[in-house]
Amino acid sequence: MRDGARRRDFAFRSLTGAVELALAEADGVGSTLPARVTAALAAALAHVGGEAPLPATVAGLAVADRQFLMGRLATGLGLGESWLTAGCGRCGERFDFSVTHADLPVKEAGEGYPFATVETSLGPCRFRVPTGADQEFLAGLDDEREAFRCLVGRCLVDSPGRRTGDGQPTFTADDVARIESALEAVAPEVAVSVQAACPACGTTHVIDVDPYAALSRNAGGGLLQEIHILAASYHWSEGEILALPLERRRRYLELIDRARGMAR
Repeated sequence: MRDGARRRDFAFRSLTGAVELALAEADGVGSTLPARVTAALAAALAHVGGEAPLPATVAGLAVADRQFLMGRLATGLGLGESWLTAGCGRCGERFDFSVTHADLPVKEAGEGYPFATVETSLGPCRFRVPTGADQEFLAGLDDEREAFRCLVGRCLVDSPGRRTGDGQPTFTADDVARIESALEAVAPEVAVSVQAACPACGTTHVIDVDPYAALSRNAGGGLLQEIHILAASYHWSEGEILALPLERRRRYLELIDRARGMAR
């Protein structure tokens, strides 16, 4: 939301090696997954909602918005299709299946997004949907119940008689259930699981899908290895190689492999 209007516009930078290197470095800046996602999106986006992708701006996006953008980034990096392996709990057979990130269902944000007013034991209270900043804050908490209590407190926007400096109000279990239901109704969602049937016995399983697959793009130093191969073959500088668009760099690597007899 920007100035009371829902913005849907975003764009990624040209996916050159320089952006990929920034993504690889972003993957190491934070020990927590939410911090790595924030760093990756800040490095890869050109703008989001008409604003520069500053870390604070990216962290302020709803969780599903961040998952959606990471899925689109994965597609741009050539990781749009993932092959997953699952074991059947019924017959024990292991099977492979593919998932296309761009085809995962997306639930639109509900009316009133990003806020929801909930009738609680304390009266009507207003909450906002969780953001990446909330995820980053909660990542350091090991106690799940304490983490959820903190999340409710962070998402509370207004409650009857609340003044600045007041402590977090205490909500009942019924309150928490209503709060959770109301926020789920207004929050957008990206599917993070799929159904797949075992080809041997037909049993259907629900399999988790990683919405942050783009973070694994350069696992194991793949980009640095590609820079080394191109530099050794063409004697280009690191800067010249990093300036190449992703597809052109891959084409050069294919030509090198072909010249070595490693590809047709």
